[in-house]
Amino acid sequence: MGFETISVESNQAVGAITLNRPASMNAVCCAMLYELAEAVRNFDAEESVRVIVLKGNDEFFAAGTDMTEFVSWQNGALMKDAMYSQAVQTICECRKPIIAAVGGYVFGGGLELVLMSDIVIAADNARFGFPEITLGVLPQMGGVSRLTQRIGRAKAMDILLTGRHISAQEALECGLVSRIVDRMDLMNETAETAQRIASMPAVGVALVKKAVLQACECASKSEETIARLSLMSADAREGINALKENRAPKFIHK
Repeated sequence: MGFETISVESNQAVGAITLNRPASMNAVCCAMLYELAEAVRNFDAEESVRVIVLKGNDEFFAAGTDMTEFVSWQNGALMKDAMYSQAVQTICECRKPIIAAVGGYVFGGGLELVLMSDIVIAADNARFGFPEITLGVLPQMGGVSRLTQRIGRAKAMDILLTGRHISAQEALECGLVSRIVDRMDLMNETAETAQRIASMPAVGVALVKKAVLQACECASKSEETIARLSLMSADAREGINALKENRAPKFIHK
């Protein structure tokens, strides 16, 4: 079937998913998350596909989460959205390696997708961050737990509590990304890595991924409840409404 927010193709043993919401700089909305989960599910079930590549474009991977959607999800309605949690779970439980090829902006929901990936190849112009704190909310897809697990408590606190952006070099130094390449080489490097993994014994690759994930299990399920609660605060409503109205938020710290 066709997708509206992503495009999908396969090349031999590699399945590729491209984020495709250029008007919003690939901001991750619910529709995109659901379509991503479906595409990942389909590739996971396709025996000929051994590796999945997730990518954006040269200027941005995904510049955030589409927070305007949260305006309509007041009074904890999102907490009841089982599809949202199931979509995240589907991506995270994919048996096949997911390689994220990232350049430009990798913020909010985009960074959450990166944290769900197994290998992250970053262009030298990539910038990473979680700006959610500036709206009084938390990342909504388990990003706090996964970031802390990936880079450690001190660095995670620094990024999450300040909302600052970090460079590709800083991301490499703290273990957020696997390697940095020249932006002109990003797709070639990713393709070569994907083909190399695809050439390995499929059962062995699946078992390696399973073993690594079991060694790094995090408390993302308990975080999910906390993240949803953050949407119910007065400051979260103010922050999201301010974003929608293109003005500075006026927080009351409640």
